[in-house]
Amino acid sequence: MSRAATRPRRPLIGVPGMWSNTVRGMRFSGVAVAAQVLGSIDRAGGEPVILFPGSGEGPAAQRARVDGVVLPGGADVGPAAYGAAPDEYHWPADHPGQDDYEAGLLAACLDGGTPVLAICRGLQLLNVVRGGSLIGHLQPGTVEHKDATHRVEVAPGSLLAAVLGVASAGVSSYHHQAVDRLGTDLVVTARAEDGVVEALEIPGRPVLAVQWHPEDQAETTAADHALFQWLVDAAA
Repeated sequence: MSRAATRPRRPLIGVPGMWSNTVRGMRFSGVAVAAQVLGSIDRAGGEPVILFPGSGEGPAAQRARVDGVVLPGGADVGPAAYGAAPDEYHWPADHPGQDDYEAGLLAACLDGGTPVLAICRGLQLLNVVRGGSLIGHLQPGTVEHKDATHRVEVAPGSLLAAVLGVASAGVSSYHHQAVDRLGTDLVVTARAEDGVVEALEIPGRPVLAVQWHPEDQAETTAADHALFQWLVDAAA
């Protein structure tokens, strides 16, 4: 028997694509996923699989085909989902069904016990799906959150603390919204110096949500790589 035949199958990690009206090099609309996210999954030993938000199969059936899911960053979650109206800072998704699709995928993962790593928009969507709300636009303050790096303090005894192996971490941040009212059963497990929520968990469930972008530094920073490693190991 060949070595290839006996090698364990790499866990399949689904990543919902962001439907984009324009993609460079394509004549029509496309579905995009950040290459850094896919590469981070690959380096952790998983096999990334892009999930099509327009699939007729539906998010629950898609979830059943993968071993874990990354909910990546992207456009703003529609404010109507948490009882707000869009303002001048709102950056909507191109695909009007993007939020509902990802919310359905997340719900299927929670129902089925599928491990989830939620990043930036993914954290915000998790909070909204659980009945929480968002700050529509962060005003300038002591910490710059958009296209910047800053530190986060991690809650002792949390799953995040166990995964990262540090009490404080420098993170790469790119967002202008943040958690406001906390959703049901969610626990805050990291904050920035200005109090902005930087991580959420659901006790007893294989879910980690971070407001920063661990894929930005995962190739060079052990703590960021550890998030993808946790997901792949949990999915195995």
